Amino acid sequence: MNTHLEIAKHRLYDKGALDAADIKLFPGSSRDASKEQMAEQITKAIAQIEAGDFDEVDTLTADC
Repeated sequence: MNTHLEIAKHRLYDKGALDAADIKLFPGSSRDASKEQMAEQITKAIAQIEAGDFDEVDTLTADC
């Protein structure tokens, strides 16, 4: 059975997937998240984007 980490690696780096060359993640102040938990959130985000289940935010005009 594939772990979330293995699935995330394939979704991010494989040819025919996102084919990312380099990615940096900043966990913010919640540094107690495991690699497996972060990978689960990555795969969830990719699936939501592919399904069109997201809101686009213009960071140049968004209120911060």
